[in-house]
Amino acid sequence: MNAPAPSLSRRNLLAVAAGAPASLALPAILRSRPAQAATDTNTSRQAAVLRRQIGSIEVLALADGFGPIPAEVLVGMEAAPARAAAALAHKPFDPESITICINAYLVRTADRLIAVDAGAPGSMAPTLGAWGDSLARAGIAAEDIDSLFLTHMHSDHVGGIAGPDGLPLLANAQLVAAEAEWSFTHDDAVLASIPDAFKGMFMFSRGQLAPYADGRRMLPMERETEIAPGVTAVPLPGHTPGHMGLRVESDGEALLIWGDVVHAPAYQFSHPDWSVMFDADMQSAIETRRRLLDMASADDLLVAGMHLDFPAFGYVERRGEGYRYLAAPPDLRA
Repeated sequence: MNAPAPSLSRRNLLAVAAGAPASLALPAILRSRPAQAATDTNTSRQAAVLRRQIGSIEVLALADGFGPIPAEVLVGMEAAPARAAAALAHKPFDPESITICINAYLVRTADRLIAVDAGAPGSMAPTLGAWGDSLARAGIAAEDIDSLFLTHMHSDHVGGIAGPDGLPLLANAQLVAAEAEWSFTHDDAVLASIPDAFKGMFMFSRGQLAPYADGRRMLPMERETEIAPGVTAVPLPGHTPGHMGLRVESDGEALLIWGDVVHAPAYQFSHPDWSVMFDADMQSAIETRRRLLDMASADDLLVAGMHLDFPAFGYVERRGEGYRYLAAPPDLRA
């Protein structure tokens, strides 16, 4: 079943923000200006790279790090089933906190080098902000990246694209993203309607995006769009109005990079109806997640995601009324 178009508006965002407990006003991983920033030692410690081949196309997973979010962010979570889900995923259960990874990817075709998101700013948590170090560890210079594909424009996906001086860090990259996402992020009515505690995240994203405004390529949400041979942008509405994934296909092999379809892999595979407070349209996000989990399990499709456990390539298995995530074995061709 196709997910309905998200009913995204400042009312949706306000409802989410107003319903959040006071402790969630600025979770550590979501702060735009926390007291403690990442150090070079911390970020280099989190840096990691894993390569895979999808036919003739190379895909690299880049670690940005990890951080905690309050368990209350996960809407619908209940202690007893959550404990069972964590056990099934071989993860420790903490009723107060959920630790999530932040990842990004690179897609290298015969003549293109595409960055897929760029991690969080190091100021969000001392164990985040390693995207640039991971890029260097992969042996890739930022100026060699010719396209910057953003699954969406939340601040934990744009941290590595501009410096404190406002200059682009990917000097030769064209921004590619959904038009609906750009419009939402730059909507002053939305910004004015949300509590002050959340405004910093919007403003940070706007600042990071500004150097890429000229010459940007904006995609429709009404259809899939090929952005390079074998690389197709796929609308995945719900988390944000312009949330997109990227399907990579070559020589009979396929990978779906699904962005933020899953935030908490310990719980949302077993309970795909558990959403996160920062989904702009929770019902649409749930429907998109269920549709993709069903497709991935039925088609034995390799998936990747920005909040799956690094190295964040894996498969989905149907298990009862829910699903189970299995990390992919290493690709010894890469």
